[in-house]
Amino acid sequence: MKLATTYKISGISLAVLFTGVTAFSVRQRIRDHKTGILLNTIQSKINKGTKLLDAENAFDIKYLDKVLEQVSAKVLILQKKVAARYAKQIYSAWGSWYEGGDNEAQVYGIFRKLQDKVQVAQVSKEYQELYATNLIDTLKERFSNAEIKEVLRIVAQLPNYRTIKT
Repeated sequence: MKLATTYKISGISLAVLFTGVTAFSVRQRIRDHKTGILLNTIQSKINKGTKLLDAENAFDIKYLDKVLEQVSAKVLILQKKVAARYAKQIYSAWGSWYEGGDNEAQVYGIFRKLQDKVQVAQVSKEYQELYATNLIDTLKERFSNAEIKEVLRIVAQLPNYRTIKT
């Protein structure tokens, strides 16, 4: 009889403990979710005019459209055929292992020729249209982390866009 009472008390204690831990965990997740929403709201208010203009976003094929929506001045852009030529040059830099591998220097050189992040986006868009694959995804497949960081470092140094001065 004494053993059965001990099991009952132990079972009830474990049930209460489990319920308390679960309730605490749920409460913590709700609080973290609300804090995240608050921080996102504050961040969006702080960065209202500059959001979507980062180095990584320069590879977005809609980056040019986003810049044109946010900037009232006339933005300088590449001609479509020039962007296509750069995209083809990047594509020609990919090589098989038996051909000596990829020509990273050629890819870096192309990104150094570009004068702003809008041009990077234009080349990315042309690459997508010509080869039906995203340029940043191709870079991630073909390049090591260090090589990707080098490309992003080159792009990060570029201005977001350039305008025509009248």
